[in-house]
Amino acid sequence: MKKSNAITLAILLIFTAGVLIFTSRSGEAEPYIKPGAQPTTPDITATPTPQPTKPAETKPLPSLQPASMKDALFIGDSRTVGIREYAGLDDADFFCSVGMNIFDVTNERLSVQSVGNVTLSELLSNKMYSKIYIMLGINEIGYNHQSIVEKYGKVLELIKSKQPDASIFVEANLHVAKSRSDSDKVVNNPSINDLNSKLAAFADNKKVFYIDANTIFDDEGGNLSADLTSDNTHLYAKYYAEWGDWICKETAKYI
Repeated sequence: MKKSNAITLAILLIFTAGVLIFTSRSGEAEPYIKPGAQPTTPDITATPTPQPTKPAETKPLPSLQPASMKDALFIGDSRTVGIREYAGLDDADFFCSVGMNIFDVTNERLSVQSVGNVTLSELLSNKMYSKIYIMLGINEIGYNHQSIVEKYGKVLELIKSKQPDASIFVEANLHVAKSRSDSDKVVNNPSINDLNSKLAAFADNKKVFYIDANTIFDDEGGNLSADLTSDNTHLYAKYYAEWGDWICKETAKYI
């Protein structure tokens, strides 16, 4: 009797479990399929279409403003006299003369507008400048170049001692036209290039800078363009304004 009861109880439990399983499965929702339609399987390999991205907006770089020449001093020979007369840099001071050379620059006494008749040392002691430009060498090009460089160095040291806060710009000597360069054994472009390369070595790009205007006045052969000069050495007056503009823009790159 006890054995039959156990069997009956087991059958009842199995039946009850089957009912529960059937009930739980019948509660799951089946997807609706339209009569006659074939069931579809979602494509799990499909790559979603990328959305176009808006390009980042780029702001134009601010252009450099040309440097002011209100606190500038130019030291030089006849080419610098031309800058004084025709370049339109009226706010700058000029210590220059035709025939000026590096050996005599500290001995000459010249008239400087708004200052008076002074030597270079007196000028540097009595008026402060933030920018000082020096271009000398063409008149003494026939001398030993090393002696020119040594004297140049002494003049730069004088300027530094008198004007410790000024930026100094060593200007390359302008080339001469091909006809003069080819015929003149002293003043010719190979000699000018040799001296210019030695003067460029003074630049430390911190206090002393080297700028070369030959880049705007040379022809394809590296000579002063013949159509820019009447004497194969000096620019026509109308081109000094271009030189002055170039100096202001070139200076802005460094300070």
